Amino acid sequence: MTFIEQFESDLNRKLLSNETAEAIIRWASERVLASYRNGITAGQNGTTVKRKGQSRRKSTYPERAQ
Repeated sequence: MTFIEQFESDLNRKLLSNETAEAIIRWASERVLASYRNGITAGQNGTTVKRKGQSRRKSTYPERAQ
């Protein structure tokens, strides 16, 4: 299960329970913050994403007609 699927499942379970809105909001905020921090940590590991094909970036210099 992906993070989003797990988050949606847990959120649905909490909404159907007797928890207060404040408790659910606090829980959701903590989960999102933890995910954000995990993303920053993963980005600091220096892993490079390699895609097959051409780059999606626009060139700074236009190509010359030959």
